[in-house]
Amino acid sequence: MSEKKSEIEKFNGSNNFVLWSMKMRALLTTQGLAKALDDKDELPIIMKASERVELMEKAKSTIMLNLSDEVLIEVVEEKDAAAL
Repeated sequence: MSEKKSEIEKFNGSNNFVLWSMKMRALLTTQGLAKALDDKDELPIIMKASERVELMEKAKSTIMLNLSDEVLIEVVEEKDAAAL
C-alpha cells in the first residue's frame, strides 16, 4: 500500500493563517504527529520519553518545512511544535 504525500502551501505571512493552521493540523494528523500540538503534560502518560522526543522533533520539523524562509527566521527560537 502506498502512502499519498500531502502538501500544503507554505505560510508566508500574507496567506490566511487560520486556513494554513487547519491544513497543518490535518497534515500532522495524517502523519501521526498531531499529539505534539496538545498539552505536553499529557504526553508522559501515554508515551515513553524517547517516543515523546521523536514525536516532538518530527512535528516541529514538519511545521518548519511548511513555513517560508521569511516566517521561519522569525520563529527559529521556538522550542516546540505547539509554539510554532
